[in-house]
Amino acid sequence: SYFPSLPGVAVWQFTSMHAVGGLDGNVDLLGVTDNGYSKQPAQATTVPSTPSQGSVSSDTDYAQNGVFIPSVTLNIRTGDDTSYASIGTYAPGESLMYDHIYIHNGYVWARYLSYSGRYHYICLGVMGGESYGSRSSSYSAPSHTYYTVRSGDSFWSIANKYGVNMYTLASNNSKSINSLIYPGESLYIK
Repeated sequence: SYFPSLPGVAVWQFTSMHAVGGLDGNVDLLGVTDNGYSKQPAQATTVPSTPSQGSVSSDTDYAQNGVFIPSVTLNIRTGDDTSYASIGTYAPGESLMYDHIYIHNGYVWARYLSYSGRYHYICLGVMGGESYGSRSSSYSAPSHTYYTVRSGDSFWSIANKYGVNMYTLASNNSKSINSLIYPGESLYIK
């Protein structure tokens, strides 16, 4: 009858035109239970290993730009720790442009500014141990970026993820924004 974690909310309406009105288009319903949000929503693959006590270093941060390409599915978090909410995932092979590196509790985290204007974080690996992908510390734009369509994707969601215009995205793939796209289909981003 209503969202248990949002008192008094009985109706929810989605609009794809939220950006035009200056509204926040991100609604996180992961982890909603009868008691509100759980600390760890059961969602994607979690970080594969934990740092040993010997590898835990003091917390530090670096203003560093670069590109990270995960080799495993990684959670996108709202903060630089596994205790923060997981709000999505990056799949192996996708690229992420980051603007800051944090070392927190023995993990290496990258911060990036999402299309919604909020900072999100992804774990790059264990300090002095396992890396969850590859990164370059100085950004140079890749010559071509492709995206493999997943179930639930639309031109709008893919365009927003990569910061491109959805009409340009559709046109670059010889389609219109009303064309159907299918899971497994590869789209040229830029």
